Amino acid sequence: MRSLILLFSLFLTLPTLAAKSGPIEVTPFAGYRLGGDFTIAGDFYGVDEPQSLAVDIDEGSSFGVIVAWPYDNKRQGELLISHYESELIPASLLSPYTSDLSVTYLHIGGNVPLSNSLVPFWFSGGFGVTHFSPEAKELDDETKLSVNLGFYSKLQLNDRIAIRLGARVYATLIDSQDALFCDNNTCKIAISSDMWVQSELSAGLTFTF
Repeated sequence: MRSLILLFSLFLTLPTLAAKSGPIEVTPFAGYRLGGDFTIAGDFYGVDEPQSLAVDIDEGSSFGVIVAWPYDNKRQGELLISHYESELIPASLLSPYTSDLSVTYLHIGGNVPLSNSLVPFWFSGGFGVTHFSPEAKELDDETKLSVNLGFYSKLQLNDRIAIRLGARVYATLIDSQDALFCDNNTCKIAISSDMWVQSELSAGLTFTF
């Protein structure tokens, strides 16, 4: 958690340093997060067989903020924070194990325009960390490197306010040989691949200062 707070504090200073170069855009948003699943390691059940059971991540609403600042004549730098509260849901009746789980993305990146039509579009992307925080006491928090790619459009209401609609894909980098949420050298959940993927649809209001 301390490393997440340190990164959060560092990233928050970047828009402040860039403020002198032009207007700052702040976009609080609400969204809907989809995708992502885990597998529970077989030793959680006290069995010797190398088996595992799937655990889904409950889809649900998310919220966050995007801070953007000028990078050059066309591009912007962006700071993204997106958070949602979910639940680990066993995909099999053989597993009684569940836990609330919060997933937070903290990314630094940028955007570039794709079109200047009546309804303009931008391509955006970034990198940073994903922070997993399970509620269950026997599961530890985890912080992993991650990246994101997305598209969005803005519908200008006036010179200072716009509606921002977007879609984004997050990919968290996890070694398939490693396990997650370990406690006292006992790992409860393992990822089944090298990349954990979620997608997000979002809508927000962009305020220009």
